[in-house]
Amino acid sequence: MNQFSKYLMPGAFCLILMSCDKQLSEPPANARVDGTAITDQKSAQVALNGVYYRFANVTSDNVTNWATHQALPAMHAGMIGYGFGANSDEKNDNVNSSSAGSIWNESYQLINAANGVIDGINSVPDASFANNRKTEIIAESRFLRAYGHFRLLTYFAEWFNQSSRNGVLIRDKFITLSQVPKARSTVAESFAFILGDLDFSVANAPVGNPNYYATKWAAMALKMRVLMCRGQQSDYAEVDSLGNALIQSGPFELENNLKDLFYVNGLNSKEVILGVKPQPSQEIFYYIQSRAYYPGQSSLFVATQQFKDLLQNDPRGSWMIGPATPYQAYSPDTYYFLKYIGLGANTSQLTETSYALRLSEVYLMMAEAIIRTNDGDLNAAKSLIKTVMGKAGVTDFSAVDNANTVDELLLQNYYEVERNLTAEDGIEWLTLMRLPFATVKQLKPTILSNIQFYFPVPRSELDVNPLFGIQNTGYGQ
Repeated sequence: MNQFSKYLMPGAFCLILMSCDKQLSEPPANARVDGTAITDQKSAQVALNGVYYRFANVTSDNVTNWATHQALPAMHAGMIGYGFGANSDEKNDNVNSSSAGSIWNESYQLINAANGVIDGINSVPDASFANNRKTEIIAESRFLRAYGHFRLLTYFAEWFNQSSRNGVLIRDKFITLSQVPKARSTVAESFAFILGDLDFSVANAPVGNPNYYATKWAAMALKMRVLMCRGQQSDYAEVDSLGNALIQSGPFELENNLKDLFYVNGLNSKEVILGVKPQPSQEIFYYIQSRAYYPGQSSLFVATQQFKDLLQNDPRGSWMIGPATPYQAYSPDTYYFLKYIGLGANTSQLTETSYALRLSEVYLMMAEAIIRTNDGDLNAAKSLIKTVMGKAGVTDFSAVDNANTVDELLLQNYYEVERNLTAEDGIEWLTLMRLPFATVKQLKPTILSNIQFYFPVPRSELDVNPLFGIQNTGYGQ
């Protein structure tokens, strides 16, 4: 049993769950949202709720599970370790990863659920929906489909090489057994498909929605993340434009004290663009994510010495990093990671809340885009970075002020991403991989080749899908 196994129970496509929130309390009438379950607006909304359950990765134990979003990429970046002994993911040993298959399965379950809603709702007359709700449901579904495909792109495709034929296996229809065989798309085609879904969502998703549901604002923020990884000069200009629109026109504000976001406000924070709401009473279950940070259960995810050093003389170090764990013989120089749960605290709905998109990331993506733009205004980028740092209580900005080259400032931006966004939704890992490769190897010495920026496609996919294509470069056939 690997360290993620207690979290990665597959669950039903749509679970019969209870919640005091009416929209999250009504499970889909048909566990396979294949079109027949959607006959009107109410049934379409129920089916869409099922897609959100897949996004939150609600398990058969009725708990949300974001372990592969939080802990796994932070391990790849070197900020988080496994408290009972270093594992293959910490070592960037992708061939022997025990967790990559879970990302593959979670993502395609989400995509298939989204496709079920899209396919089903398109056959229902517009008159069955009030106002613009039919288009909004499609837009929310396409956002979630884009999220799943982008996650697959950055884990199982050669995403940093626009000319590579090894992109994502795009699924744009609900899958039955007869529809399994299909070829993977190229990297360029994969980016185009994902961005097409996000453009539709920006144009048509609700402007106002609870922040655990998709909105046009969430689509804009996710589009920024996608564009930063595609990394064309025109993409950087669009990132800057989207970021300015979010900051100036969106209903979001940076949290005045970053600690309050995690310890006090949670989803009530105006900084949260998209979060993951825990299920009712999941905090009393034993195998939950915050208990895996403190005090530990069958799994224990810990802060590394590298992360502790990064937070030296930073006010966040006093509450994110706890004392050394009792298991130093197995994982030396590791410490309790307390970002979600304080030392000695009890688990709660707050400690079990997860965050997919926050305004701090928008600021830091804008800063990186400006730095990477030809003749970009480095002072403008510095201002964005320092704004985020200031909201975390930092008063010494000398390292940022003294970074006067593109590479120096990219590194300072990366450091703030790590300090601010580690163990949330893989942002730290994506940002690390975008640095110059010589810098990546220096920061994470277990990375020796850029083939470690992606995983091999699971053997099971190649066995059942003869049309898929070749295995990713560097991983045989």
